[in-house]
Amino acid sequence: MANQNYVEILTQGVKIWNKWRSDNRKVTLNLRGVDLSGYLLDGADFREADLSDAVLCGADLNGANLSDAKISKADLSGTKLILANLSGADLTNSNLTGADLFRADLSWADLSKANLFGANLSKTDLFGAELVTANLRGARLRKADLSEAILVRATFEDADLSMAQALKSNFSLVSLTGACLEDWNINSQTKLDDVECDYIYLKYPNQERRPSDSNRNFEPGEFTKLFQKALSTVDLIFRNGVDWQALLISLEKLRVEAAGAELSIQAIENKDDGAFVVRVNAPPEADKAEVEKFLKREYEVALRVLDEKYRYELKAKDVEIASYRRENTNLMRIVEWNSNRPINVEARATAESQAMAERNINTGGGSYYETINTGGGNYIQGNYINMSQDLTQAAAQIQELLNQLQKTGVTVEVAQEQVATDLANQAKSNPTVMGKLVGWGQTMANKAGETTISEAAKAIVPLALKLVGIPLP
Repeated sequence: MANQNYVEILTQGVKIWNKWRSDNRKVTLNLRGVDLSGYLLDGADFREADLSDAVLCGADLNGANLSDAKISKADLSGTKLILANLSGADLTNSNLTGADLFRADLSWADLSKANLFGANLSKTDLFGAELVTANLRGARLRKADLSEAILVRATFEDADLSMAQALKSNFSLVSLTGACLEDWNINSQTKLDDVECDYIYLKYPNQERRPSDSNRNFEPGEFTKLFQKALSTVDLIFRNGVDWQALLISLEKLRVEAAGAELSIQAIENKDDGAFVVRVNAPPEADKAEVEKFLKREYEVALRVLDEKYRYELKAKDVEIASYRRENTNLMRIVEWNSNRPINVEARATAESQAMAERNINTGGGSYYETINTGGGNYIQGNYINMSQDLTQAAAQIQELLNQLQKTGVTVEVAQEQVATDLANQAKSNPTVMGKLVGWGQTMANKAGETTISEAAKAIVPLALKLVGIPLP
């Protein structure tokens, strides 16, 4: 509790207080839990406390109630304001250098031109606060709520904004050089106009610099362009690797659920510890938390379905199942799914290298079939993604696949049945393959009498369509 002697002196007015404070500089001020709202100071009738120009540096104001107080120009440097209620307070031009405002309530407070250099604002409520031209250099704002705050021309250089909430905040003309933005939360209404920024960090402290090249800084406007591009993204983190086929299924379900909304994979990042981060673009108006929940839920459902499928098809042990999954969930299908949509170049390179690393497949010198070593013999499977959308060319590629199957000793009929089954199974889980299969069926219906289409294709495509439940057009 606050020392009542100090409270009585303080409530006599700022002039008396400052004189007493000047004569008693070595006294540790205990004003913990003080409620100054409603006091008469300097003979004036203020409904709220007026601490303008007061010297309170080093005071312990933990849990104090200073809501709507006028504290402009006050020296609050080093002050402990943990859990203090400063909602709506006028703190313009105040000196809060090194102040501890952990979990304080500064919602709707006016901190314009305030000096918050090195202040601790972790978990502080700054909702709707005004910090125009405030100095927050080196301040700690970890998990702070800056939503709807006005931060125009404020300085956040070297500040820690990890996990800060900044929805609808105005960062126009703010200086962010050296700030840490790890997992900060912004949305399409967060203003980043003309932000001044040479570089930032994505991990605390001072790790994962962007731009990565320490000899390069952001070009003017580059930071704003980069982060505004990522405003409506959802980051999916996979700690133990990714089943890319299950991910594709969950993404396609989301696209159907969102009534055809435009979705694309912006980036795929392979972490050093084996984890993957898949960044998915979503519509600006989408609820990112709900999108993330949906994708994770559908991913887990798809995993269970695929596991059962692998167990049934292979009748194998758990080790064989894991091997089969690695061989059949080609990461490049993600790139194919994302075709005709923008994808980060680095993500494409990561996808290609990861696909090469994870596959143990002999392509047999062709691009349209794969010879997979399952441990108990070779299994030839069509690479239908690489096959042409044009049925005439695809028919020749299917014939090449059939020729390879027949070299293993199976009959024509058995080979055709296997190809149709494999094609149908891949079409069910891969929208790109499904699109090709439907297109081939449509072409076949339109060109039924043409001799350029092989008899094998005429037998396989209708059967595959039947297996996926689509009648031949």
